[in-house]
Amino acid sequence: MHYKSVYIEGFDIHRLLSQCLKEGIELRGIKILSHYEFTADVRGSDFPRFSRLVGSKYRFTITKEKGVKPLVLRVLSNRYMIVGFLVFLIIIFMQTLFVSEIRVYGYEKLTEREILECLKDAGLYVGSSRSVDLDRVEIEMYRSLDQLSWIGITFHGGLAEVTVAEGTEPVVPVDKNQPCNIIAAKEGYIEKTIAREGKVAVEKDSFVHVGDVLISGILQIEDKTYSRDPDSVLYRYVHADGEVYARTIHRFICYQDIYDLEKRRTGRSIPGIRLTLGSRTWNSGNVFIPYKTSAYEEKVVLDLLWPFPVEFAINRVSELELFMVERGQEEIQEQANRQVREFIKNNLPESVQILNKSLKFLPEENIIKVIAMIEALEQIGEKRSFIAPEIAETP
Repeated sequence: MHYKSVYIEGFDIHRLLSQCLKEGIELRGIKILSHYEFTADVRGSDFPRFSRLVGSKYRFTITKEKGVKPLVLRVLSNRYMIVGFLVFLIIIFMQTLFVSEIRVYGYEKLTEREILECLKDAGLYVGSSRSVDLDRVEIEMYRSLDQLSWIGITFHGGLAEVTVAEGTEPVVPVDKNQPCNIIAAKEGYIEKTIAREGKVAVEKDSFVHVGDVLISGILQIEDKTYSRDPDSVLYRYVHADGEVYARTIHRFICYQDIYDLEKRRTGRSIPGIRLTLGSRTWNSGNVFIPYKTSAYEEKVVLDLLWPFPVEFAINRVSELELFMVERGQEEIQEQANRQVREFIKNNLPESVQILNKSLKFLPEENIIKVIAMIEALEQIGEKRSFIAPEIAETP
């Protein structure tokens, strides 16, 4: 809205005010200074009629202009302000194109400097473009750092947040020149044994415990000469090699709710805003929430890191009604199968072949206990070195 502040001098000013009211000329903020003078704000659209009404009977002076229009005209007339605003827009735009800061989280044995150097070699560094191929960067990081088991990279404006997880120490393989057995790393029923070197020590369908010898690296030598002592036995010690596949049983217990909590919107909601400056945040959605149960939705409108961290978002708090709905058997079974698949993904190697799985549902109070039995075919052999008697150290 556009207004002009005017100063009026003359006789019979009350008559002028009455005429403005009669003509529908809007005057705001009227201040009577004396019997001969007053000040007021005249709307810009009414100012031509106001000027004709004043005519030559009164003297008036425009002291100020208010509103968006004069502000825009004032800004456009100031070239330095225009240049500064354009520079500010360019800085904001440039910030969205380049990485201005990198923060690393989750490292323990690795140092932040090592991670940053590997990121730089992979193409992500302060000053690099935000359009860098993150998939290629992550692949290069896995190649460069053996300890790295997972890495995630996200952008917040010009800030790149890198979260890493370190894996366990790599298994040191047994020296090929050293004798060893192949033992069972897991319990199971032997299905197939492939011995490239050494002697098979277990039969098919036999049950083995952890640590049992599957392929022995101790071979008995048959001496057919007549000079051999019949009570002596000769052995040869080798580096056992091969694979042993066994049927392993995995037991998994999960729980399913009998009832599902369903949320329904009532249609009532309250809009709000969130403003974050540095480490301080003000959220109108946390100030006044008249609903017992509600859903919070937010959309970030502005996210800047330079010249100082600032984030502006609009949000909406919607009222919800809660209902307890009994779940169907198909839904429960589908969710249980999903949990079993997640268990297999997180606990069994990808090379494992699933032979069979069975689910048993045991209803309890408000929940259903699900017992899953998974039969898998997997390679359970693990090399374990030993010291042969003839090469053992003497005291």
